Amino acid sequence: MSVRQVRNRKIFIMIALSLFLLFVHFRQINAFFIGAFYNKNNLNIYLDLINSQVHTISSEPSNKVYLKAVVKDANGKLIPHIEVNFEASKGMGTVQPAKAATDSRGECFVTYVPEYYYNLSPDANPRHVVITASIAGTDTNSTVKLNLVPAPVVFVHGYRETADVFDNLNEFISSKGYTCISLNYDSTLGIEHGAKELELFLQKQKKDFLSQGILVNKFDLITHSMGGLVARYYSASQNYLKNDDINKIIFLSVPHKGSVLASIGEEYFKDKSIKELVPDNELFVSIFPNTINGGLNNSIQTGNLLSQYDEVVTNESAALDKWGIKTEIFNVGENSFTVHNLLSGNIIDAPNHKGILNNSTVFNRIAEMLNTNLPYPAVINK
Repeated sequence: MSVRQVRNRKIFIMIALSLFLLFVHFRQINAFFIGAFYNKNNLNIYLDLINSQVHTISSEPSNKVYLKAVVKDANGKLIPHIEVNFEASKGMGTVQPAKAATDSRGECFVTYVPEYYYNLSPDANPRHVVITASIAGTDTNSTVKLNLVPAPVVFVHGYRETADVFDNLNEFISSKGYTCISLNYDSTLGIEHGAKELELFLQKQKKDFLSQGILVNKFDLITHSMGGLVARYYSASQNYLKNDDINKIIFLSVPHKGSVLASIGEEYFKDKSIKELVPDNELFVSIFPNTINGGLNNSIQTGNLLSQYDEVVTNESAALDKWGIKTEIFNVGENSFTVHNLLSGNIIDAPNHKGILNNSTVFNRIAEMLNTNLPYPAVINK
């Protein structure tokens, strides 16, 4: 290519770019004049949810709600380039962006981001938020009202138990204003099986809540014993990255490193789960260490409680020190570790291990944990 051709090509590119910038500038000027000189007092604005069936949302920041504002004139014509201001009730979350201009279709879209329920304005009772869209420079506005509720609580039971084991705790937590639901699964079929059941259960619960007009994105889990391992297996899996549906996990007497009592249990039970609970099982040796963050998802708030003199879970097995999570120990009964109980097999009855599910001090602590931010597990290096 000759020098002249190169020069002509550069000139052509510069002219084309200049024309494009002039066109963009013209559109901006045109938009400014439309917005600035239109008689805004003759305009109407309409705000609505994208998902219009929703009237209630679980209040936590990941559960975002999307809204659309439409501006029309008195004849119903859609008006572009009109500036709109958005706000939510004070202390009840934020609207992003706070200002937007209608597009060529007379529409603009924003996102409402709620606070955690326990951080909402204490003056609001019942808790609800009013989201307002106003045409800038006028008193013309439209509102949407949403009820705000806590994240639902899901109970996950342990080995050879059922959801009934949580009856007393369920009643207590429900009395505090939480919606409580329980997963029932066959705990003898292995921890991986339980994790899949948990995944499907949470997905179904989202749909069930939505059918009632309640938008739920994440759940708070309260897990006991093997149920905690089920929750860890699911939340540290690759499937969880897609679902991202757990806000908190509260572990109650969970054998995070296995239980020596499982070796005794193998004399009585022959199922898959009892073998997995033995401390040197591959679950603890190789499976958990090779999942997300070594088996404890660092994007999920975590609490860890243990009963003193627990017959199933030792202090060492319950510990999550590796991730910087403190273990809180509660006295729920007397020490039942005796030679007679070990030799007779009575130790398997585990009154303290189950007693953590029927203790008022523990109940109050769980309620506190649901009602505040918990620590996130530290990121570990493999």
